[in-house]
Amino acid sequence: MGFLNPLLLAGAAAVAVPIIVHLLNRRKFQRVVWGAMRFIKASVDQNQRRMKIEDLILLALRCLILILLALALSRPAMKSSTTDIFGQTKVTGVLLLDNSFSMGVSDGVETRFDKARKAAEQAIDALPAGSATAVLLASDIAQGLIPEPTYDLNLARKAIREAKLSDRASDLAPAIQKAIENLKGRSALRKEIYLVTDGQATGWRQLGDIQKSLEQTKTEIKSHILLVGSKEDRNLGVSGLSVAGGLTPVNRPIRFEVQVTNFGKEEAKNVRVTLAVGSEPSGDEIIVPLLRPGETVGVSLFGKLRTEGFHPVTARIPDDRLLADNKRTVVCRAIREARVLLVDGEPGTEPRDSETFILGHALVPVPALDRESYFIKTTTVTAIELAATRLDDFDAIVLANVADFSETTVKSLEQYLKRGGGLMVFPGAKVNAGFYNDILFARHAMLPAALGAPEGNAEQEEKYATLQTRNYEHPVTALWNNPGAGTLASARFFRTFKLEPAPENQKQVVADAGPARVVLRYASGAPAVMERAWGLGRVFLFSSTADTAWNDLPVRPAFLALVQRVLGSLVQRQDESLNVPVGQEFTRQVSSDLVGRDAQVSGPSQSAATRELRRVELINGVPTLRFAATDSGGAYEATVNDPPAVIRFAAQPDSRESDLTELAVEDKEKLKTSANVYDWSPGVSLRELVEKERVGTEFWLPIALLVLALAAIETWLAQWFSRAK
Repeated sequence: MGFLNPLLLAGAAAVAVPIIVHLLNRRKFQRVVWGAMRFIKASVDQNQRRMKIEDLILLALRCLILILLALALSRPAMKSSTTDIFGQTKVTGVLLLDNSFSMGVSDGVETRFDKARKAAEQAIDALPAGSATAVLLASDIAQGLIPEPTYDLNLARKAIREAKLSDRASDLAPAIQKAIENLKGRSALRKEIYLVTDGQATGWRQLGDIQKSLEQTKTEIKSHILLVGSKEDRNLGVSGLSVAGGLTPVNRPIRFEVQVTNFGKEEAKNVRVTLAVGSEPSGDEIIVPLLRPGETVGVSLFGKLRTEGFHPVTARIPDDRLLADNKRTVVCRAIREARVLLVDGEPGTEPRDSETFILGHALVPVPALDRESYFIKTTTVTAIELAATRLDDFDAIVLANVADFSETTVKSLEQYLKRGGGLMVFPGAKVNAGFYNDILFARHAMLPAALGAPEGNAEQEEKYATLQTRNYEHPVTALWNNPGAGTLASARFFRTFKLEPAPENQKQVVADAGPARVVLRYASGAPAVMERAWGLGRVFLFSSTADTAWNDLPVRPAFLALVQRVLGSLVQRQDESLNVPVGQEFTRQVSSDLVGRDAQVSGPSQSAATRELRRVELINGVPTLRFAATDSGGAYEATVNDPPAVIRFAAQPDSRESDLTELAVEDKEKLKTSANVYDWSPGVSLRELVEKERVGTEFWLPIALLVLALAAIETWLAQWFSRAK
């Protein structure tokens, strides 16, 4: 026998009841001496023997009925039985279907996800009649197609057939844990988990935790892991795409940085990389002559944004067996112009003596005759004139060696940043460090760092500090990771303020303050430039002057690129939300005219007929559009009809998903200690595999029928034996 419930079998002890009753009710005779008794003694002895036999028969039947009843309640089953005449053990299960990015790998006929759906249907077909199952999609989260087990297995099959592949990353731990929690505490005799996946190693990044969970529950829950992926040693992917120039003006060449990675185990030669803006045919292109296994190559391509507004830009490589990573899309907002307010703390007697003279030319690096048509417009005011200037007329403000300013100006600057403005701060000999530290840093937390004591001597040239030469981590300075972009390290700094970064808890004291980040370091490791988000705006703080009073960076070629990239980060602070990781909610501040209006949102593969509606709401007093269904990589479009508005954004897949390395053999062996692991193919009979592990045919029904038959026989015999003789 395969399995007997010990608690229910304990009921078999009730067999003692009829025996006790039988013993207590044995017939007792009173001995009376009677002479005529000897004539009937022989007849009495004969009847007494017959009655004992009848009582023993009834006792045996009653004991057998109780034993069989306890046996039926324990639901015995035979593992080796191949018949299901009486029905198999009913199962309550959870089916996990991996729909992550890597499941899109194709063998030329069908994808891994297509195979996974077939395997999942086989798993449902292998469930005995009367079983129930839930169906969850597994990626880096668990999504319930059928969250709770249903007895309608046809509904489960329909959910599997209609399941959609996503571009989400894979981390199977959350889905497995949710399946375990779903089954724990249920009274079902048999509980099973079916996980259908491709065995990609990145999906098992929490293998230790997964194995521990399965091991702890394996006596209660049986787990089956079906691996549907075939080995794939070749895959190229576009692993990154970003705007390299910072600003994105209309009708000007914009440089985009594209990263292409060889995730396979073989060399790739002459890889063609193209760039396209919107629906235009491919524009700029380049050939990568060689990509070694595991190598990432960055290339620069140029494109133009023809009109103001939002534009999707896509980089492509030739198609291979994983189509999803052969392209990557970002959305850029093309601007007509960027307006910059330069606040000069030391104007000087001559224009060349001005604190902002070199800075102004770096921001507008064109001849005087062309300045009117250049997209960056600068306006210069003194520190005294700042109080009377309308800040909202400018996209960014630069404070260059400004000593201090009034509390009214501080409040205006605070509101300006909260609404999305940008601030760039260059210190100098005239700044009141106490004002900057006490008011702008400590009280309002605008600055990412306090100004420490000045270091160095600007009157000599023998001793100086230089900037870092590699490992640029901030997006503004990442350009210089490419040796072809020049260098920042040639600049010499003779005098600098020591930047003392904001403490982590400061952003909790001032809700609008974001974390402080280092943009650029000195060779010693000390911060040279820092930044922090503040409200919807951003602040950059330099440690030295904007002119050549304390350093010679302003006369180095890299200065122009640096300040323009910083300006681009300030101007497009809000546009960072235009490109979100796959699965992350898109959030965008919009015009107050759109509050209460419905936006129609379509995804990368959706038609106009399948657009989803999202209402523009006031969140913390800010008109906001939110959209969370970003499971597919590519460009999305949100349109509002009245008043008309179009917003585009893009979702970026996790480039790690392009690594198709399989789970190691030794890791598979570890999994087999706590789960059944099968390499599935269409020719594999899943029913046969799982039935070897499942408790087989149950016999409770025929035993129960036998109990009823014996009870009827016992009743009839009791009446027959008690009739008059």
